Amino acid sequence: MDKRLAEKLRRIVPQVAKGLGLLALLVVLMLWLSGAFLRKVAPGPPRPRGKPPALTTHKVARRSYPLIIDQVGSLQAHTQAQVSSRIMSQVKEILVQEGDMVVGSDTAGQSSTVMARLDDRDIRMQLREARAQVTALLRAREAAVAKLGAAEAQLKSALADVKEVLSDFLRYQELHRNQAATGQQLEHARANKQMAEARVQAARQEAKAVESEIERIDARKKQAEAAAAGAQVMLSYTAIQAPFSGRVVKKMMDIGDMAGPGQPLFFLEVPSRPELHAFVSESLIPRLKVGQELGVGVEALGRHYTGTLREIIPQADPVTRTVLVKVSLPADVDLVNGLFGRLAVPCGTYETLVVPESAVREVGQLHLVEVLDVEGYPQRRFVTLGRRHDGLLEVLSGVKVDEEVVVP
Repeated sequence: MDKRLAEKLRRIVPQVAKGLGLLALLVVLMLWLSGAFLRKVAPGPPRPRGKPPALTTHKVARRSYPLIIDQVGSLQAHTQAQVSSRIMSQVKEILVQEGDMVVGSDTAGQSSTVMARLDDRDIRMQLREARAQVTALLRAREAAVAKLGAAEAQLKSALADVKEVLSDFLRYQELHRNQAATGQQLEHARANKQMAEARVQAARQEAKAVESEIERIDARKKQAEAAAAGAQVMLSYTAIQAPFSGRVVKKMMDIGDMAGPGQPLFFLEVPSRPELHAFVSESLIPRLKVGQELGVGVEALGRHYTGTLREIIPQADPVTRTVLVKVSLPADVDLVNGLFGRLAVPCGTYETLVVPESAVREVGQLHLVEVLDVEGYPQRRFVTLGRRHDGLLEVLSGVKVDEEVVVP
């Protein structure tokens, strides 16, 4: 029994000792945290502060700035077009590539650039047939005109004969009335007159028939000439020309492809006249007017431009409640279609506190300034900053107007 008790005590005593040691360590830590082992300062008045240091300071000022609201948009060329074919034909030759500059009819003294050629064999055959028909009709008309001349000469001769025969008939009629000529002579004169009149009638009908034939030939010739002119116009459509001077930004066809009427072959733009197309909130539209100068920022290039408001589309999007505006920008080869831009819309003015940019220190994501207290000693404060303005920073919170901040 004594051995068992001794064995239990042998196991319990170390555990108790360990617990007492931990308790003692905990008590010592609590005393140290409460300052029991530190030398205490005797109570009394605070130690006098020394003379404030000589520092360069700047007063917190209240400034008024224009209120600008940014609206986003994309860059577009002022003049752009889809160059397409007017006829159905196969692409035979492509003479320009993407990025090439072309000359259009708007450039004086220069012919338009041919961008592509289509297969023109069928149209050339139609043109040859129409021209051959015109030539044949011209020859037929010449023959008909000669025939008309002969018919008119025959009519003239028949008229002369009928005049002479009529004179003889009147003379024999007068003689028969005076019983100086027989009835047989009178009838013979009448027969001659009738035959002469019949020849005149036949000559007139022949002349009219030839004139009608000439008119039919002229009508057919006009149709053939119109067909030739139409084929000539269609032939001109096989040469795809630039409608204006600009740059090819996209090619939609390859050699051997079939081009159809209205099907785009190239996309063409004028890079010298870039624009920003921005969708502006409908509430800002009353503050804009055509001809107004506005700031435009292009973040991809890190540049800012001054543009002129060219057009306000008189229609709002019922879903986004925005209106499309177009702002003309100065010429710049780097301003290509599709770049993101910001349009600065002025909306009056606003007041804010500003401090010199050099007075602000940045520690991580925090911004600090040192502000003089009433005794002239600098105190560190956290501030919230806004925009920059020519060496000054807006301070949204952390300081008050007329307080002095330390400037290094």
